[in-house]
Order: sequence, then C-alpha cells, then structure tokens
Amino acid sequence: MEYIIAVGTFFLVAIGLMYAVSSEGSNPTPRQIGNRIVWNRFKRKWIKRLTPDEVIAPFIGGLLILFVVVLFTAKLHGVI
Repeated sequence: MEYIIAVGTFFLVAIGLMYAVSSEGSNPTPRQIGNRIVWNRFKRKWIKRLTPDEVIAPFIGGLLILFVVVLFTAKLHGVI
C-alpha cells in the first residue's frame, strides 16, 4: 500500500512541476498552441462519438437491464 501511495505522490508532484514549468510565460509558445489545437480537435471527435443518439442509448439501456436481471437472479439463487 505504501508503494502505491509513493508512486501516486510522485506522479502528482511530477504533474504539478510540469504545470508550473509550462506556465512560466504569459503567452503560450507556438508548439503549445499547436498541441492545444490538436488536443481540442481530438477531444471534440471523442465527445461527438460518445454522445447518445437513437441507436446507442437504447442499446446501453438494454445492456443495463440485462445486467440487472442477471445480477438479481444470481443473488436470488445464492450464486453471489
């Protein structure tokens, strides 16, 4: 458990230091501007893919109902 806490602390410190170094100047560098554009484009594509539409929402709802029914029957018969 201590190892996991130590690794987590290391990553938090590393991310904090990267953030502190990247925000030294007030204006972003051209590389940072390009990376931000690419990241926002990637993020928009994934958000557009994950929005519920007429097909995905009933499918996920059906899977959820099946999961609940299986879980209920397993508990009812004492499997779980």
